[in-house]
Amino acid sequence: MQILHTSIPVRDPKRVAQALAELLEGVTFDFLHPGCYFVTFGQPGSLIELYRKEIELRPGEPEKPCELTDSDAPARFTGSHTAISVSVSPERAMEIARAYGWRAEIHRRRVFRVIEFWIENEYMLEVFPPEFASEYVAACKLVCSSAMCAEATSPLECADAPQE
Repeated sequence: MQILHTSIPVRDPKRVAQALAELLEGVTFDFLHPGCYFVTFGQPGSLIELYRKEIELRPGEPEKPCELTDSDAPARFTGSHTAISVSVSPERAMEIARAYGWRAEIHRRRVFRVIEFWIENEYMLEVFPPEFASEYVAACKLVCSSAMCAEATSPLECADAPQE
């Protein structure tokens, strides 16, 4: 399984696309909707869509696709965020954020480190350089293994769980 894309609401999609292209070592191009951009990176099909903050996706009429409409009151902050692994170093990620005037800090989440990379100082992108990504994946494997064993109905099911 692979998540193919995510979309992020921003004030200046073109500028954010340029910054993310640096961070992800990717390429930008115009999206189908005016003023919106894509950043492609990694495997073919992996991309981030950057919409103007004022744009809302709404369900279309029955049997019609979603509609992009403008909002009169876009939210400044949101509870959603995106986590990505990158090939750049932690220092390079911090340098890119500083160059664009954005907050970026390294934090420890119990057993792994992450860079809180605040796009336009409003949207949190959790950035995992290679060594941070390794810690994150190891933590996820441990949690998944524990959850599988907790739900197992027999010792044999737990024996099949990945071991560290």
